[in-house]
Amino acid sequence: MFQKSVNLYNPLAVEGDFADANPRATVPAGEGGLVAGPLGVTVGRFAWVSADGKTVTNYGEGAAAPDGFVHRQEGAALITAYLGEASNLILAGFPVTLHNAGSFFAKANGQASTLRGSVYASYADGSVYMGAAPAGSTATGAIGATFTATGTGTSLAVTAVTGLISIGDVILGTGVPAGTAILAQVSGPTGGAGTYTTSVATTAAGVTVTSFGNVLNVSAVATGVLAVGDGITGTDVPAGATIASQVSGAAGGVGVYTLNIPATAYAASTALTVAGGVLTKFVAKSAVNVGELVKISTWGN
Repeated sequence: MFQKSVNLYNPLAVEGDFADANPRATVPAGEGGLVAGPLGVTVGRFAWVSADGKTVTNYGEGAAAPDGFVHRQEGAALITAYLGEASNLILAGFPVTLHNAGSFFAKANGQASTLRGSVYASYADGSVYMGAAPAGSTATGAIGATFTATGTGTSLAVTAVTGLISIGDVILGTGVPAGTAILAQVSGPTGGAGTYTTSVATTAAGVTVTSFGNVLNVSAVATGVLAVGDGITGTDVPAGATIASQVSGAAGGVGVYTLNIPATAYAASTALTVAGGVLTKFVAKSAVNVGELVKISTWGN
């Protein structure tokens, strides 16, 4: 790599560096952990440990504070881009050391920090926000569908669909045994009118049936963008729900998403609120402007 610039003064630090020599503590790693999740883990940001106790991600899973901060250490992040000169990304499956106590340098987002000011973690990417949580998003969406159905054994003919029927959805209605689920779609446009296969035989005869599961159909995004890990609330949206993945549509916009937990009832088109971030136990140990490196610490709060 050729040198391209000369600094008159050495930089203060790099994102993720230790800020002092105070005691530090790490999140215990069990057998096979901790390792970066499928999208990798960015150094110098907060991160969460997934339900498996092994996988680490920079996005929140549930409305909870992050489990720790990703410290910069030699050999953790790798340069994989062609002709790349630097990288803060720990690749998927590579080891991650997650600190739940200590003092670190991080990039200040949101607003200028004040000494001992509050520190927030973005649910979307674990980035550090000062003074207030990052703004969330507002959207409109529905879970499941309502439709007219007639059953013949495990074959279900569906018309007049409002919403989106998804594989795995539970269905409710007269002539539909409790716990019946959609196993496959045989004909018709995806999620719309057509013929479906159910897990058990039904005797529905031209009745109104509802379906629901963990698929969220977002019809409009008023503010912000949706991201994996965002906590989401709305009428009939299950408590503690977060966005697990995006199935289709423009990234973060109108489209189909999956939730980490299934709904227990059909959720008609409703206003959705997406949380932007969460307060952490870290505080700012320096006053800096947005975009500058700020010292954050769990010590001397």
